[in-house]
Amino acid sequence: MSPFIKNAWYVACFSQELSNQPLARTLLGQRVVLFRTASGAPAALEDRCCHRMAPLSRGEVEPDGIRCGYHGMKFAPTGQCIEIPGQTQIDARMCVQDYLVHEQHGFVWIWLGDRAQASVSAIVDCHWHTDSQWQSTQGYIHYRANYQLIVDNLLDFSHLTFVHKTTLANNAFPNAQPAIEPFDQGIRLTREIRDAQPSPLHQMAGKFEGRVNFWNRQAWWLPSVFENWAGSVEASTPGPAHEQPGAFLLRHFSLLTPETEHTTHYFWIQPCQFPRPDDTLIGKVKKGIDTAFEEDRQMIEAQQQNIHDNPEAPMRGIAADKALNMIRMMIKRRLQHEAEALNP
Repeated sequence: MSPFIKNAWYVACFSQELSNQPLARTLLGQRVVLFRTASGAPAALEDRCCHRMAPLSRGEVEPDGIRCGYHGMKFAPTGQCIEIPGQTQIDARMCVQDYLVHEQHGFVWIWLGDRAQASVSAIVDCHWHTDSQWQSTQGYIHYRANYQLIVDNLLDFSHLTFVHKTTLANNAFPNAQPAIEPFDQGIRLTREIRDAQPSPLHQMAGKFEGRVNFWNRQAWWLPSVFENWAGSVEASTPGPAHEQPGAFLLRHFSLLTPETEHTTHYFWIQPCQFPRPDDTLIGKVKKGIDTAFEEDRQMIEAQQQNIHDNPEAPMRGIAADKALNMIRMMIKRRLQHEAEALNP
């Protein structure tokens, strides 16, 4: 059984990473080359010339395709070979696998499974990243860890108090368990903490001088996209915190694409709205997120090393594991469903 859900959209790269130069990337264990065609449209092929198995990413992009840098065979964005130097007849079998790609809201998404099941309507809406009403920042991390360990981390906010003391910590988190609601593509989590000390990052971004009411409305979209609509507002503000003016708002997305079973591409975006205009704040938010995510990376990679060194050691569960266990079970079921479809 494949370790990865194949019938899903994954982020292959940020839009600005893609040009008329080949971009090599391993996604779900498959070597892929990405590039832009003459029209600017994204394209993706397996990174393997069918002649002598040379990586196409070592070649050059031309207006009508990509040319292998070894013997000069040229492949159209459809994967079909359209030119062989010194040869006029081209066997139809001279081709490489092409993949569905779709560009939307600053990302190039890729579908590596059964294309008959692909629909762009299933791509998670991240439009806040390119919305002029929001200031946004972004980042990328390469993890030496299985993506499900990162899933665990994102779905358990009780760790914020202990791992992110200078950035995201809020002492109320460990005792503020979210309400959890499953839906057909994942789970939703709702949490509100009233009259609390703001996290260092929220205090800086909202310029709060006292205590706040904090909320987050989260969603986990199978297999690997985390959305966190969160914010803080002064604690004296009545009513539901997320409906009040004067709040610091963020619409965070963490988008994970497994590279291999033990490595992961981690893309993130952080659209924000600030209660007090200040063009310097978005850069400070990025610095804070970079710091927090580096803290996560160090912890999770150390965790992965321990798992590697002690593969038979069991993990003992606690109450805070409820959401992450639900997603692990949903992923397991999807993997089983895909395996059964391939081997009925």
